Amino acid sequence: MPQKANTFLIRDTELAQWFSITLEKLEKIVDIFDADPNDDWDLVEGVDYQFVNKKDKVRVFSFEGALKIASYIEKNEKRGIIYRFREFFTKHDQKIRRSLARKLIFAELTDSGEIQVYKGRPMIHKQSLRRILKTNGTKLNKTVNHLQQRTDKPLELGVDFYEDEKREFWFSESGIVMISKSMSETLTNKSRQEMCKMIAMEFPLAFKEIQEHLDDDTKQKIEIEKAKKRAKTRDKNTCQVTGQKPDRNNKFNLAVHHLYSAQKYPHLATLDLNLVTIKEEIHQEFHGNLGGFHQPCTIEDFIEFLHVYYPEHHGNLALKLQKNKKKLEKLAK
Repeated sequence: MPQKANTFLIRDTELAQWFSITLEKLEKIVDIFDADPNDDWDLVEGVDYQFVNKKDKVRVFSFEGALKIASYIEKNEKRGIIYRFREFFTKHDQKIRRSLARKLIFAELTDSGEIQVYKGRPMIHKQSLRRILKTNGTKLNKTVNHLQQRTDKPLELGVDFYEDEKREFWFSESGIVMISKSMSETLTNKSRQEMCKMIAMEFPLAFKEIQEHLDDDTKQKIEIEKAKKRAKTRDKNTCQVTGQKPDRNNKFNLAVHHLYSAQKYPHLATLDLNLVTIKEEIHQEFHGNLGGFHQPCTIEDFIEFLHVYYPEHHGNLALKLQKNKKKLEKLAK
């Protein structure tokens, strides 16, 4: 029975180059195979090779066909080529698998996959990851649970994955690489083991290329999250209104407030000067007084809020903001 077309992966030019022979000599060897139907040498079209261009005798070979040619050269020229041929095919096969892994990633994330940003990290949905790895939900859940429970470098919430308000899981690049590597070590099917290994290798670069072609809104969200992360680092993860820092005895969430709202002033959304770290409850209180997060705000609104609601605010924050006010006002125009 003829093999499927995708098993013919080795171009005649590649084969000739690797055997250190010319295309003309490769063609002569193929002719020898076809010359005597009763000898031990035969190449079957549709099994060992197929034509890309029959008129010009351009062929692609299957592994079996290439191995037959290698065996012929080994017997007639004594070049010790069989071992080297297997090494060549292993590398060639790996190159194909890596290419197929990239194809799987691109097909899923450019056609239907959704990318969300969490704490500055682009993440893909669990179902997209399941389709890329060609696995089922049970196996993926088992792998995720195993990685969360291990003591050496476990999956980290907020870094490698996060759970949204609908209790659906999203995974970052680092989480996807960890999961892919783990599955490559635990799956019993050798072919799928190898594919998961290739996905772990190819995902970082492929994901980077995909992000370069994201729509402007998604790119902006990623940059805003990065800017917020910088602001928290600059502010030493401390609320600039109260001077409090979350710890085991005083637990609360931090938010990064845009002095000029991101929706109305998108050109200032990633500017460090336009960001200040505050407690989440203060953030909600401020926007609640304005009528909701959808309402635009300015630095003047926040300075007035501090004087009315937090007159004893930490570190003369209002004064610091007043000094930056003119600069931000110019940039906001």
